[in-house]
Order: sequence, then C-alpha cells, then structure tokens
Amino acid sequence: MSEAERRFGTVVLTGATSGIGEATAHRLASRADHLVLLGPEPEPEVAAVLRGIRRSGPAEVRYVSADFTRLAEVVAAAQAVRELAPQIDVLINDAGVPGAPTRVVTIDGFERTLQVNALAPALLTRLLVPSLAPHARIVNVGSSAHHVERFDFADIDLAHGYSPVAAYARAKLAMVTWSSLLAEEEAATGVTVVALCPGLNDTRLSAAMMGRIGGPPSAGAARVLHAITADLPSGSYLEDDRVVSPSPEVRDPENREHLAQLYWTRLAPYARTGARS
Repeated sequence: MSEAERRFGTVVLTGATSGIGEATAHRLASRADHLVLLGPEPEPEVAAVLRGIRRSGPAEVRYVSADFTRLAEVVAAAQAVRELAPQIDVLINDAGVPGAPTRVVTIDGFERTLQVNALAPALLTRLLVPSLAPHARIVNVGSSAHHVERFDFADIDLAHGYSPVAAYARAKLAMVTWSSLLAEEEAATGVTVVALCPGLNDTRLSAAMMGRIGGPPSAGAARVLHAITADLPSGSYLEDDRVVSPSPEVRDPENREHLAQLYWTRLAPYARTGARS
C-alpha cells in the first residue's frame, strides 16, 4: 500500500485547532477511523473548526481541550484521551506557540515556550505510552530553528538573555532532542518515533515572529503525513521529507543526559499523578 493509500485506526493530534495541526486534521479525517483532537480552546469556541474537519471525511472526531501552559490540564487531557482511545495507532505532537514578546513564566514555573512546545508534549506522551498500539508511530513536529540555538542547562528557562526567537528555537531544540531520546527508550518495542521540520508555513505562529511569509499550512500538513506513513528508522529527523542530521547539540551525549534528567526530575511529579489517575 502506498503512502497516499495508507489508512489508520486511531490518531491523536495536538495543536489541531489552527495552522498545520488543523490542516493535518482535515487530511486525516478521510484516512483515519477515529480522530482525537486536542487544542487549548474550550470546545464551543472551536465548534466551527471541528465541523469543518468532520465534513472532510468519515472519521469519528472527538475533541479534548487542554491548555499546555498548565501541566495539570495535560494530565487531565491524557486521562480523557485514554478513555476515548484505549489503543492509539498514531500520536502527533504538533501543539506549539511562538516565543512571547517578553518572557512569560507559567503557573508551573517554566518559561512558557519551553513548556508548551517541549515539556507538555513529553508529559502527554509519557502518559499515553501505555495506550500505544504494538506498532504505533509517534510524530513530533520540531523545526529547523533548532539548529540556531544551544542548550544552557544552568538557565534553561532563559531568565537571562531572553528573546522570542531564542525561546522558540531552544524549545524546538529540546523537542528534537527529546524525540531522539524517546526513540532510544522505545527501541525494544514496535513503536517508532520520528521528528520533522514542517517547513516555513504561513500560520499565526510563524506570523507572530516573522510576519506573513511561507507556504500554506497544507504544505506543512503534507510533511506531517509523510512522517506518519514513510518507512523510516525510529529516531529519524526529517527536513524537506528527507532524513537529515539534527544539530550537533542534539547528538551531544552530555546534553542528552542533562535533558533526560531535566525532563524526568521536573516532570516526574505530574507523570506520577497521571499514572495514578
């Protein structure tokens, strides 16, 4: 079966109410049996978006609201997803925000861009791993922007030298590195993990930092679909639909150790809460 013909059982997609995520949801509506969509808005506020996605195909579409600036909501969302989707075939982590004009710290004590773009997806994924099908795929939407930033674990939240671009690039660097770590963690299972850059797309996120440039969100959605369906080694990172090497920062063993410690010391309390729920 070709990539264009492949169908899916249950797909969970974050960031589904705008931009690339919404465009991806439209494409998946005709290729999945069940779509569980996550977005930050209450369901009544995105009712029109959900109606449009449902008109795009026969998939059963369910919605879970989750504000990723609050990790307690991520825990609650994971529980809701597990109830709606006892077995997940594809998990797509697309939720993201641009770097804020000035530094914002969440109620959980993290720099907002890092939390929404990297920490919250890792926590959600951790809580959903028990529901993954034997040969599931996890797709993490990163960015080529990760190449321009470096880790500083003494100031991971950018308390010093904050800028919107640095915050976004560092969050995506964390996302791409975590994706590679997750692939190692799942190596003994049938689950594959792929990260990708969706290219420059004209979305609200990119417009907030760079203005109205780039192709339509549907172009980014096509790259997400390729990452879902292509025959790829787990741990791959894609740009322009090709496997490329990520930043040396991603491959540095010391960075990987520090990031793993950061994730599972600072996220562990939330992960334990979610596992008990």
